[in-house]
Amino acid sequence: MIKSGAFTNIEKSRKQLLDNLEYILSATARASKERAMGQVSLFSALPDNNEFESAQFQLAGSDEEYPDKIIQQFEKEFLGFYVTSHPLFSIRKNLPFLRTHNISELNKMPEKAMATICGLVTAVRKIPTKKDPTKFVMIGTLEDLTDKVEVVGFNKIVQEYGEFLVTENKVIISGKVQHREEGTTSLLIDSIKPVENSNLVTITLNQELKYEELCGVKDILAQFHGSDPVLFKIPETNDRILTSSTFWVSATNDLKNAIDKNFKEKVAVSIKSMD
Repeated sequence: MIKSGAFTNIEKSRKQLLDNLEYILSATARASKERAMGQVSLFSALPDNNEFESAQFQLAGSDEEYPDKIIQQFEKEFLGFYVTSHPLFSIRKNLPFLRTHNISELNKMPEKAMATICGLVTAVRKIPTKKDPTKFVMIGTLEDLTDKVEVVGFNKIVQEYGEFLVTENKVIISGKVQHREEGTTSLLIDSIKPVENSNLVTITLNQELKYEELCGVKDILAQFHGSDPVLFKIPETNDRILTSSTFWVSATNDLKNAIDKNFKEKVAVSIKSMD
């Protein structure tokens, strides 16, 4: 037999359970109402809030995405760093042909060694010299996908190449390595060239050249010396050899014609934009 006290305890438990359930449902309904009122209050300026449900809004503007360059500029300006991609990613396949060294390799190079690097200008300062305030020194920071380095150009370089050393420009810089007492490394600028104005000159050796003929090719390259990189290609082995910047040229039709005239079918020359 179940005692009457047991029924009493069951009824109390049942009532407590119902009370708790009623409280939960009431709180949920209240929260939903508050959220709805909060949304409607955003449009309290409308003449009749009852029209809220039928109101439709459309964002103006184009659904066309911004180019990567613009997105990168936004990220750099507002965040201080790049999020989606680095500006050099668009030319990363060409980077090995635009430089002789990565920036990360400069600190291991001998003092005054020549190097050509390619990267993005991230900072520039123009400082008047103490002896003559009408002359200037430009100090910039160049970064590639491996590291960054300080680049320094004196007044002659400022006058000749200063227009290229501008923040967010992708440039090729040739110069001499300098190691300072505090342990930092910089590059003393000899020349600057924008990447978009650069060409890759590929010289394909269709036949084996004699020593005298190789010297003849070298002499032609010297006549057209410039800042466009030169690549030798050997079809038999599919090897590609990037020359030292000493043999880089100014890529023109005159250069191509000079090699074609002297070596005809033995050597083929192609010029390709690097941008």
